[in-house]
Amino acid sequence: MANAPGLVSPPASCFRMRNLAPLGLFRPRLFVAARNVRRTRLWCCAAAVDGGVEEDHVLKAAATSSNPRLPRVVGMGSKLVGCGSAVPKLLISNDDLAQIVETSDEWISVRTGIRNRRVLTGGETVGGLAVEAAKGALEMAQVEPDHVNLVIMCTSTPDDLFGCGAQVQRDLGCKNAWAFDATAACSGFVVGLITATRFIKGGGFQNVLVIGADGLSRYVDWTDRGTCILFGDAAGAVLVQACSGDEDGLLGFDLHSDGHGQKHLNAIAKDEETELISSNNGAPLFPPKRSSFSCIQMNGKEVFRFAVRCVPESIEAALEEAGLASSGIDWLLLHQANQRIVDAVATRLQMSPDKVISNLANYGNTSAASIPLALDEAVRSGKVQAGNTIAAAGFGAGLTWGSAIVRWK
Repeated sequence: MANAPGLVSPPASCFRMRNLAPLGLFRPRLFVAARNVRRTRLWCCAAAVDGGVEEDHVLKAAATSSNPRLPRVVGMGSKLVGCGSAVPKLLISNDDLAQIVETSDEWISVRTGIRNRRVLTGGETVGGLAVEAAKGALEMAQVEPDHVNLVIMCTSTPDDLFGCGAQVQRDLGCKNAWAFDATAACSGFVVGLITATRFIKGGGFQNVLVIGADGLSRYVDWTDRGTCILFGDAAGAVLVQACSGDEDGLLGFDLHSDGHGQKHLNAIAKDEETELISSNNGAPLFPPKRSSFSCIQMNGKEVFRFAVRCVPESIEAALEEAGLASSGIDWLLLHQANQRIVDAVATRLQMSPDKVISNLANYGNTSAASIPLALDEAVRSGKVQAGNTIAAAGFGAGLTWGSAIVRWK
């Protein structure tokens, strides 16, 4: 794929997992038998309670679970069967921002297409939004939390340094699921979606929750009008479910990354050591100083050039794998970063404006949440119908970018 001049180096060919097992092949009998052996009861040390030791409830539940595990069937297709979303209560308009930085509603809307954004306040958390969005997806799909096998939490701003996927799984009551976090910034949801389909096809998973949630307002410099006007907080989720191969809803995909462009969009870890080293005669400092992250730094012009060049090429590559032309797409759904980027990509793909899904004006750039948030609104409003084909693409820090051609239900 050609690169944006001066921005990214030529990417390597897209390396993809390929399932080598025939359709319907069960895991080897040895492993099936091993899974059915009754587990040894697990205990762990815990805080003393009333003079005794309290048993860890999580391990107890895992050890005594009577839920039978069905043999995993690999080679299955996957389809999107439910979606949900959640946003914070606080709305910040362009006029509100004009009270704290030198800007105006016209200046922001003309350059970005954004008029409002939602921001976390009070006791609201990224994990809380994720749980609310996931509940909406499960309800639409009519799937109980007990039947979820995997939760993929796509976020760059977890509530805990070590991630919050397991906490989201806990709060949803998905006690039979494994959970992990995936960090790919604004490409996160597309990466998570494709990862989910690989677990279904290659691992025999049945129901996978893919959640995109971010709270970028925590890392915004509210005195920098070049970045504070862009970002908002939100969560969106989809339930991806196993299906027969001829119902497969992932028609094609394309993924790339190139760290050479990291300098154009980042929030880098920093500490006080660099400031103190000169006063310490160059000697190493110990113990290390507490680290934090810088506010979001972005070279808007370079990111724009990267997006309008690389994103259409990625979608075209995914369309080629799907055996489709852009005319065969019902909807174009891009990461909601800037309306000018959305319009430029649509023009390159010769997609009419009435086939473009956009809610950027209401929420701004919500990072990994932007695609599932816009999808959920489009589905619930009746715009996206069962059987519609969607070209979705994410792009952002890393730099990372990728696309997926999917069929809704």
